[in-house]
Amino acid sequence: MGSLDFYIDFNIEIENLNDNFKQEADRRLFKLAEGKNDIVGASVSAETIVKVESPYLYQVRIVVYKRPKDIAATEKDEDPMAALKNALSAIERKVQESRKKRSEASMRSSDDIDMVVYEMSPEELYSAYVDESQEPADVISLELTEFTTKLIVEEGLSQEAAYFAAERIIQLADRYVNDPKVEPPPEITN
Repeated sequence: MGSLDFYIDFNIEIENLNDNFKQEADRRLFKLAEGKNDIVGASVSAETIVKVESPYLYQVRIVVYKRPKDIAATEKDEDPMAALKNALSAIERKVQESRKKRSEASMRSSDDIDMVVYEMSPEELYSAYVDESQEPADVISLELTEFTTKLIVEEGLSQEAAYFAAERIIQLADRYVNDPKVEPPPEITN
């Protein structure tokens, strides 16, 4: 991620706040976004919410602009830096939980696709994963590992499911070419 891809807006309403406040927010938020493309920016606001002689009470609110849904955390403390650190910790935890949930959902959908592959007939696999302009003889000429890799990269199948599908597709193409009793469906013949 380039530095122009991520931005932080600050809205600081606390007087005499030192530079360490912004530096800490910058450092931790940039680290949270580093190497990821789900976070595009953040907003940090800090304000005094109780203005009596002692103790002052400060509130820090951080919003991370994250796909698919923004995440926010608000913390209060007598020390603005402590409120910031607590809010940053809360944001980091929420972002990690969100990423974990999305990863698990992605794994589940990938597993669902794999399960469908195992339930498909060789004919269904052939029509689903072979381009209709491709002749059965062309499919036979493919190396099993080459075809498996294509299914992994282009179709998002797991290695095991891709191998399963590729093997059955190549076997069926071989039958179409070499067994005169087996007629390929009309959409396969040109």
